[in-house]
Amino acid sequence: MLKIGLVTGEYPPMEGGVGAFTAELAKALHDLGHTIHIITSWEARPPDAPRTFTSAWEPIDIGFAQLHPRLNRWRWPSLAVIADIVLRHELDVVNIQYQPAAYNMKSAAINFLPWRLKNVVKTAVTFHDLRVPYLFPKAGRLRQTAVNFLAHSAHGVIATNPADFEALQTIFQRKGAKGQRERQLAQIAIGSNITVHPTNHIETEEIRHSLGLQPQDVVLGYFGFLNDSKGADTLIEALAGLDGRFHLIFIGGQTGASDGANNQAFLDGLKAQIEALGVADRVHWTGFLSDARVSAHLQAADLLVMPYRDGASLRRGTLMAALAHGRPLITTAPTAPTPQLVSGENCCLVPMGDVAALGTAVQTLTNDAALRQKLGHGAAKLADQFSWEKIAAETAAFYQTLLAGL
Repeated sequence: MLKIGLVTGEYPPMEGGVGAFTAELAKALHDLGHTIHIITSWEARPPDAPRTFTSAWEPIDIGFAQLHPRLNRWRWPSLAVIADIVLRHELDVVNIQYQPAAYNMKSAAINFLPWRLKNVVKTAVTFHDLRVPYLFPKAGRLRQTAVNFLAHSAHGVIATNPADFEALQTIFQRKGAKGQRERQLAQIAIGSNITVHPTNHIETEEIRHSLGLQPQDVVLGYFGFLNDSKGADTLIEALAGLDGRFHLIFIGGQTGASDGANNQAFLDGLKAQIEALGVADRVHWTGFLSDARVSAHLQAADLLVMPYRDGASLRRGTLMAALAHGRPLITTAPTAPTPQLVSGENCCLVPMGDVAALGTAVQTLTNDAALRQKLGHGAAKLADQFSWEKIAAETAAFYQTLLAGL
């Protein structure tokens, strides 16, 4: 069994998809018998944890893992803190959960962690996306260089979807390292970060009643934090073209813990759009909810509508949650081949940014109960391929490959 370090820029109670992913992965790896250490931001310190000076240096036992909420701004001194934790607890492998927005986008410090730990421990990087960090004005090519350096300096690299896998292959090929790296590059999917909780019709009716909805109203659900890439503005425009029966629920928190300034700016613009289009009385906000209540709201929606501006992708935890809950889903066509998503079988795919097509899809599914049921069943069946037990087993096997030096 392995001693595994998971490094993440965010972790519950911080709001964010990467933090939720890390929690689920840690639980599943623990269930396989591994010892887990989660190294993360000081903001993730549990409210009831001791606050003394000495306790700040000690890990917090959270049952399935030892939590190290030690990092502040993810700058260069953070690398020494992480190295100290690795050495003190004799970790076998460190897996960085990489998403630039979670690691202070003005610093590339986290991109140098595999280099810092090169002769200390085996390192892997899970790329939750391949976006480049901001760094500083006019950083230009340095932004992509920082991402490339992270990929090249780690012992192993994990992509979460086919498009990122191909992009990473290209990065290694350009460096002339594709052959030697092909065994150290894996594609391992993510799963739903929201557990499916059994919900009965009484709870569903209570949710609808609390929103002031009538029996004939049609509830569209949108799940996930709001930012420019997720197409909520397209959804609002489509809602404005639908009649008064149609209501939209934004399920969960609004901006998340990472990249808050940009997300807040998008949210402010979205709310202004809602007012300008006169649909404020048909848009509802739940705010941050427990996993059980998120699950209940997902099941209370007649349709889930998530029109990602960059296309549906298996790297989206919100998409995986929709599938896991077996809900009829309308989303945007992937930009890269994603054979798992089949329009008319497990989802309804529409062109990106096409308001008319989105509105038509909503109307079509509203009027066809049999199709809604078919898509829901297809979604749940697809989600079975992405269980956390399977994801953890594949991840642990990848770590063993790195440790074997293959």
